[in-house]
Amino acid sequence: MDKLEYALKTIANCDLCNGQGVNYWSNGEDYNFEDCICNPYGLILDEDGSVIFDNGLISEPELLMSGEAR
Repeated sequence: MDKLEYALKTIANCDLCNGQGVNYWSNGEDYNFEDCICNPYGLILDEDGSVIFDNGLISEPELLMSGEAR
């Protein structure tokens, strides 16, 4: 399993964010969100779980070749 597959499965199985990868807050006027602890790479996912943006951290060839990818 590669790094991206592992990250997506971790996010999908998270109970804290219900598989969204982020936590949202709103009080009627203000709106804020931050990455959930299950999403250390800051992936932005579509509603169906597809990656929209990965910050370049997972798609970097240097990371895929190094031991960090495993």
